[in-house]
Amino acid sequence: MAPARIDARRVRASRISLMVFFAGMGLMLGTYVSRVPSVRDALGVTPAGLAALFIVGSLGGLMAFSLLGGLVARFGSLRLVRVASVGIVLAFWAMGLAAHLGTWIGFALALFFALGSFETLNALSNAEAATVERHVGRSILSQFHAVFSLALLAGVGIGALYSFADVAVPVHYAVNVTVVGAAYLVLSRVAILDGARPDVDSVERRDGLFVTLKVAARERRTLALGFILFCAFTVEMGAANWVPLGIVDDFGRTEALAAAFYAFLVVAQSIARLMGTRVVDRWGRVTVLRACGSLVTVGALIFAFTPTFWAVPVAMLVWGAGVSMGYPLAISAAADERSHATARVAAVAAFGTIAGLTMPQVIGLIAEQVPLRQALLVSVVAAGAMVALASAARPPEPAATQARLRGEEGDRGADTLGA
Repeated sequence: MAPARIDARRVRASRISLMVFFAGMGLMLGTYVSRVPSVRDALGVTPAGLAALFIVGSLGGLMAFSLLGGLVARFGSLRLVRVASVGIVLAFWAMGLAAHLGTWIGFALALFFALGSFETLNALSNAEAATVERHVGRSILSQFHAVFSLALLAGVGIGALYSFADVAVPVHYAVNVTVVGAAYLVLSRVAILDGARPDVDSVERRDGLFVTLKVAARERRTLALGFILFCAFTVEMGAANWVPLGIVDDFGRTEALAAAFYAFLVVAQSIARLMGTRVVDRWGRVTVLRACGSLVTVGALIFAFTPTFWAVPVAMLVWGAGVSMGYPLAISAAADERSHATARVAAVAAFGTIAGLTMPQVIGLIAEQVPLRQALLVSVVAAGAMVALASAARPPEPAATQARLRGEEGDRGADTLGA
């Protein structure tokens, strides 16, 4: 079904505003990632203890994803964006304060609400970007993620400067995230094409608060896309959470230098995503996903076994190119069908949160037994799985889509007669 016609200028304004949203998310993640070693030291936790904190935070994101489809149906995406914007600012303030006080319990609770708010913004921004992509008619979703990656690079770079200048974590967190939250509140109405809640008799409203879970459970393609994103998120966030620490611990380098070298990964990721529109339109999602999985494997192997520190930037460049397209292609594929698009995006994105809930902890536990660089070989396994599942990203056949929609309508009609 073609999207309803919207004025081209309105779509362009939404596209630009959403670029700011993705930039803000990248800046916030870079703010967090760049100070992980400082937070670890301030809280006095081991890699396993840090992994436990990630578990608590990931639970917040998973809860947000589970409820998102139903919440959008009841309150509309615009209202949720504004609530989440305020929530993430307050949560980052609390994280900084907890790190300053050295209380890991306070940090874990604050991280729970921070990731809940972050993932709400993430899913809504991706769903809206997929809507813009449909109106534009080209595979442009990777461009939004390229902006995210560049902003992540900027956030890591700023974080390295903050660390080098010995600026306290609470100040760093408060300044960066407050600016982002304010921008979100100002631009939210422009970014969201239609932020109103659906009509009472719409499909989205009838399927209830847990529509996201229902969609994930009943659609094989959505499940497969979720596992692709699980793998993509494992290799991307495994690098974000552990590569800087691996450089510090295994090579004996400073936090600032580790952040700078991790930036090579983000640069390669950003360049690949900027080129992604033409590449995907020419070669298709499946081929691109398989190529990305192969590159991740090569980059992770180099990083794990290089005897010299100066091979690290090479590993980061290859790894970065590999992690570039998994996330945007899985999200774009999830939004192929307009019906329940937000719920499908949330369902697929929830697998990323599940990966965040489990895989950093798995890597941290493995790192208790082997060097951290070798623990990151988990990424090779994830990359292989992503290659195996890549065919699920192929656009659905129109006939199959119409048959599925007729089946859903028939189920609802039978339910109505039974009532």
